[in-house]
Amino acid sequence: MFTKTGWCSRAACAAIIAFCLALSACSTGGGIPKGSDGATAKVKGSGVTLTMWHYWTDREALMKEFATQYQAETGVEVRMELVPGDALGQKFQAAAQADTLPDISASWTTIGDAVAPYAKEGKILNLDGTSAKGWMAERFAESSMKNVSFAEGNQFGVTPGAYYVPIDVNNMQFLYNKDLFAKAGIEVPPATMEEFIVVSKKLRETGIQPFVSGFGSWGIDSMAVLYQWRWIGQEKMEETFAGNARFDTPPWTEAMELFTTLAKEQVFADGILGYDMPGAEALFASGKVAMIYDGSWAIATFALTNPDFKNYGVFMPPKWGTHPQHIAGGVGASAFVTGTSKHQQEALDFLKWLTDVPQQKKYAEASFNIPANKGAAVEVSDPNIKSFSDAMEMVYPSARYGMTGPVQTTMDKGLQDVVAGKTTAAEVARKMQLAMDSGQPQ
Repeated sequence: MFTKTGWCSRAACAAIIAFCLALSACSTGGGIPKGSDGATAKVKGSGVTLTMWHYWTDREALMKEFATQYQAETGVEVRMELVPGDALGQKFQAAAQADTLPDISASWTTIGDAVAPYAKEGKILNLDGTSAKGWMAERFAESSMKNVSFAEGNQFGVTPGAYYVPIDVNNMQFLYNKDLFAKAGIEVPPATMEEFIVVSKKLRETGIQPFVSGFGSWGIDSMAVLYQWRWIGQEKMEETFAGNARFDTPPWTEAMELFTTLAKEQVFADGILGYDMPGAEALFASGKVAMIYDGSWAIATFALTNPDFKNYGVFMPPKWGTHPQHIAGGVGASAFVTGTSKHQQEALDFLKWLTDVPQQKKYAEASFNIPANKGAAVEVSDPNIKSFSDAMEMVYPSARYGMTGPVQTTMDKGLQDVVAGKTTAAEVARKMQLAMDSGQPQ
């Protein structure tokens, strides 16, 4: 799941040597032994039981199926426990205090301040000191590894290293309804911001709402950051986040002025501020709006919302600004081994198997998510999923500094007021600097 951080980083998916080498593999932490044909050897009766918590309601049956298959192949039982909604983080906190943590847990948020205390206390295992270090580097993209790692010199004082195992990956682009484009006489999606405005006008002239996203929630933040990267650039943004530059200066004001322009040109669908991302997705899937800024996970959402809605495509965000093109995204679903587990190697072995190519391909087909394993991702056949998958290397590079919570909250509310015509970009930038100085949202 893609979070609302400006750097991400909301999703996904990823993948997983001879039985005669079993003793050697166990002594070196080498993972599940495999037969001479490369298949996982069946090692019955290990007697080990692992517990895994996850929140993937839509993949609950699939995860149970994986657990059954794994037990048949290895003799290791994996008890899957579903923790719906936003309760996983709270449940983990309570279990950490009571010393009743599971062996494996899905991660409920990205690497950052919310999980730093657990990493520092050893509640979440640093994978760089385990057998996972080698196979993770081989099967996951560099950008994915950065997403699941605390970097050297990070601001939280956490020992550098990877703490999560990626399951799937995601990114955010624009999607368009091909039927509505044809109705308005539009042959190709827009490549630049100027073309985006022209296309939106043609759609309006045809009686079609042009564009929607979850502007009533985190969608406006994600789109704002997308174009701040293009207009301001990473160096200047990080300088500002570190307190060595100011928000109330032309680069920031100009970047946010884009929302004033798009609002005046009537690009935004009527009532766009009333839609969170699920609401915007439902509007798009029902054919009531022509374009949406959304993540790769939306493909699964559309399939559930309207199975008949298939004639749509994906295109890169229209270019605007002179800095390198990057897009929001990163690791979606991921999991970690707890530092208190008595079966850490067995837990690592299961995550290695779960993220191997066969399981990753099955996961992708069943969940419509991009597999994190590079070997499985290249075999994606759905053209829209492939469009998202092929763009993973364009995801924002990792950064040492990010926008603070109070500043982000101030920006999001301010941009909503800009779209509503209640304030100016300059005023939003001024309040962002006040939030930076005071540590309080404005």
